[in-house]
Order: sequence, then C-alpha cells, then structure tokens
Amino acid sequence: MQLLPPYVRKKLIIPMYPHTSPSLSRRNFLRGIGVTLSLPWLETFSRADAPAAIQRFVCVANPFGMIHDSFFPTEEGLAAALPRNLAPFEALRGKFTVFSNLDHGYREGHGATHTLLSGVRSSEVSAMPDGNVSLDQFLSRQVAGQTRFPVLNTAAGAVGGGGVELSWTRTGVMVPPIQQVSRVFKLLFVDDPADRTAANRLEYEQQGSILDAIQGQAKTLNHQISNRDREKLDQYFTAIREVEKSIAQEKSWLSRPRPRVEAKEPKDGTVSQQLPILFDLVALALQTDSTRVATIEVPGSFDTSAMGIEEKGYHGYSHHGKDPVLMEGMRKVEAYQMLHLAKFLTKLQEFGVLDTTQVLFGSGMGDSSAHTNSSLPILLAGGGYKHRTHVKMPEEKEKRVPLCDLYLSMAQRFGMETHSFGKSKSTFSALA
Repeated sequence: MQLLPPYVRKKLIIPMYPHTSPSLSRRNFLRGIGVTLSLPWLETFSRADAPAAIQRFVCVANPFGMIHDSFFPTEEGLAAALPRNLAPFEALRGKFTVFSNLDHGYREGHGATHTLLSGVRSSEVSAMPDGNVSLDQFLSRQVAGQTRFPVLNTAAGAVGGGGVELSWTRTGVMVPPIQQVSRVFKLLFVDDPADRTAANRLEYEQQGSILDAIQGQAKTLNHQISNRDREKLDQYFTAIREVEKSIAQEKSWLSRPRPRVEAKEPKDGTVSQQLPILFDLVALALQTDSTRVATIEVPGSFDTSAMGIEEKGYHGYSHHGKDPVLMEGMRKVEAYQMLHLAKFLTKLQEFGVLDTTQVLFGSGMGDSSAHTNSSLPILLAGGGYKHRTHVKMPEEKEKRVPLCDLYLSMAQRFGMETHSFGKSKSTFSALA
C-alpha cells in the first residue's frame, strides 16, 4: 500500500464504487481513483480477479523438416482437407493450426536450423539484448521456482546423425537434452535416496559460498576501474544474482517428494521406441505440474528400418532429391512423428490441459533435400487459440511475417510482460 501524507489522507474521499460491473477488474478500479489503495474483497469483482489459469508450453522438433505435400493443406480455413500425414489430426480439428510461409528469413541450410526456437543465429548473440535465447528458456523465467523443473529438455534418443540444437540460453550456450526415457522417468517420479539428497544440499551450499566469495572480491574493484568496466561488472553481478536465485529455487525442492504415478520405469531403446514413451512422460509431467515448459527432440539417429523401409538413415532419406522411393520412405518417418504427436495432443485433452498448453511442432529446415530454411513446417496446437486448421501467411518478400512474431504472441499469452522476442516486428494476429 502506498502511504499518503496525513494532510492528504484527511481530504481523501473514497467513492462508493459507482457504476461498477462484473467486467471491471479491481485493479482497474484502483487505478481509476488515482491512488494505490488496498480494498476489501468484493463479490462484484470475483470473476475479474480470478487467478489466471496455469499456462504451459511444449515444443516438438525434428532436424530435417517435412515433405510439403504431406504436411501443408492445399486449402485454407477450419474445414481445409488434411494431407496424408495429418490424417490422425482429424479428431483434433479446431485444436490446431498449420502455418504456411513462416520462417526466420535465413538461407543457410543446416547452418541455420539451430535458430528454430530463437530466430537468432549463435553468431549474433552479442548483438541481441537477449542473445539467442530460445522460447523454452525464455518462458521458463516466468515459472522458475513454481515447479521442480523450470524447463524439461528431452530427446527421443542420441542426437547423433543430425541434432536439432533446439534449446539455447541467452548467453549462447546450447542446452543438451536428456536422451534416455529411463532417466526422464527417474528425474520426474523417483525420489533420490537420503544420502544423495544430503550430498545435493551440500553442493548447493558450497556453490552459494563460492558465489559469495566471488561477489565480495569483485566489489573491491569498483573504485579501481573505469565506468565502462563498472557497467560490465554490474552485468556480472546481475548474472550472479540469477545463479543465486536459481540455486535457492532448486534447493527448495530437495525435501519435497516427487509425485507418484501409475507407470513403471520404461526401458531405453531406439528413437522409434522411445518417442511414444517420451510423449507420455511429458504429458504426465504437465499433468502432475512437475514442469510447465518442455521440449522433445526427434534426433537424426531415427531408426528408419523400424518403419518397414530400407535402412538408409533419417539423414539419407532427407536427401531424397525428389526420388519417389526415397520420398516415400521419408513420408513414413514423418507420418510416425505426426501420429504420436496427435496421440500426445489427445492425451493432453483427456488430462484437461490442452487448452492451457501451447504445443508447437516445427523444424529449422523447410526443404531438407534443397537445404532451404524458408516456409518452415510450423504447427501450433492447444493454448486456447481460435484455431483455423491452415493459415497461409503472406508469401511476398516485403509482406512476410517473421516467425518470431508468433513467438512473441505466444510468450505474452504465457504471461510474459514483453514487447519483443528474437527478431520480432510485431505481435501475431492470424489467430486473434
């Protein structure tokens, strides 16, 4: 509460809530009288002041894009006919949208695939206010400390054969995903033994002591350095405070038991074996509120022989050169991914969290055979949007909408108070 001088308080007359309506929030009303005062709870404002629903975000990505005729509908609108590989989404109509002509404007083939979730190349980190932070890491700031894992980065197997390079910190460091479903399960649902918990607690305390010592030593330099160096030192202190906050948040979860689920620890296997299991584990992680932000990578080590096709490797099929046999093989690998993504969305709907979970599917590669990064395969599901099945964004160069515009609007829907993300130019209105 903002304290007012006595002579102001004596003259202050608080109006008796004139012409209020259920749509007027208590916060807006307080701003309207020009002072900051704490009013009692009023039934009139109960709906407006109801706590916002918990928001969640999941990104699913592969390194080699999608063959366009099996992913992009040819028609626009809610009733657009679904192409072959989106057939499993028919029952989800009204819950997802495919976008054509969305990308980051790069033309560097594999050299730009790492920009999928950030819109910024790793070489541009120093020139950007938030570096090349990816959307998952950006959103995790909003929920840090509220769940055991601010963000859960996973992959359905070894990232060899063409990694997605999906998640990045704002300092330009790639976040490695957890590659075994058994480890994901243990992290989510198996409590550490007492001795491991004690060791972890000691490790957090030691880290805190080291940070205190470093910060104390650095402060002694304040009177010996230039203004420019002092600015750098301030940035350094800011980074230290963020680490200290992170340590405190993680430490607070050491003594809290993990949720119990009716599922056995899964066995690790090939990418095709682990992918459906990983989808189930992430769904359980969201349902139990163990995390609200997660990523799932489909690595280039995908075992294509499991699709009933010749073992040429996922990367090999991606270089199909328009060969009908290789393209058909590639479609089968992609169809498997889409089938289990649709099952994942259905499970989230059954859990009652799909409308509060923004699920993004995409790739940093548009046409893998031609090595282009234009018109990326982007599908957004859930999140409570007014979905339209297929939206064609402007194709002309001067009218193209940056993919980061979509990310900015997603971040705002998630609850972030931000006016930019990556190289965004504006908010995204296609689903408004």
